[in-house]
Amino acid sequence: MPLHGETMSRAFILDSSSIQYRAYHASKERPTYTKDGVPNAAVNLYRTMIARMRREWKPDYLVAACDTSRNETFRTKLYPLYKAQRSAPPVDYVKQLSGFRALLESEFIPIFEKEGFEADDIIGTLCQRIRKDSDVVIVSGDKDMAQLVSVSHDEFEVSLLNTNKNKILNVVGVLEEYGVWPHQVVDYLAMVGDTSDNVPGARGLGPKGARALLEQFGSLDEIIKRSAEIRNKGWRHAIEDNLTMIALSRQLVKIETGVAL
Repeated sequence: MPLHGETMSRAFILDSSSIQYRAYHASKERPTYTKDGVPNAAVNLYRTMIARMRREWKPDYLVAACDTSRNETFRTKLYPLYKAQRSAPPVDYVKQLSGFRALLESEFIPIFEKEGFEADDIIGTLCQRIRKDSDVVIVSGDKDMAQLVSVSHDEFEVSLLNTNKNKILNVVGVLEEYGVWPHQVVDYLAMVGDTSDNVPGARGLGPKGARALLEQFGSLDEIIKRSAEIRNKGWRHAIEDNLTMIALSRQLVKIETGVAL
């Protein structure tokens, strides 16, 4: 049985697609190019980020999870409007994709990806596998990753390195940062939705209401089951009038953990 905090190793899983975009947007105002004229500022910044992470956090192992493309996934089959509002990636970003991959390979960082699934699902699956032998740290700025943070008696801890704040969040850290426990994150996102991914959620219910309902009832299932007990009429109607969209949203935001890799 592992003793949390006293493990011999920590494996870091890079949410590489997310970090690549972050590096691109942070560097696009200061473009640089290879001798062949290919933009590489984002690749260089990503290299700097990896070096800093290794220096500050000293991970024992590094792996990367990537999106394969913007094509059809099981989520777009469920809801064709999922991420439909997003425009095509910038040309200068696309030109650096091969550079990102070459960087990961040069750093000896294994790359995991699979058609039909997002990087999130690859990360969820890797967490389930790696945590049997090592603590796991997910490196991402996406709040939906907080649903994977956990600790148990017979497996190692999963935590989240929030790249926006360069801070590692454990179970309590997620509660302090987002106002809900990790096991409530899926229910929370199912209610509030996610505009960046075009997840609808419950119209009329915002973060404050969703957090309050989860604090009172504990779970989305209990909220729905006992909706008559919700005193705030606006919140009650938001739940009762949007049951179909809430159920759909929960499917969209839940990260798969059993992808065959």
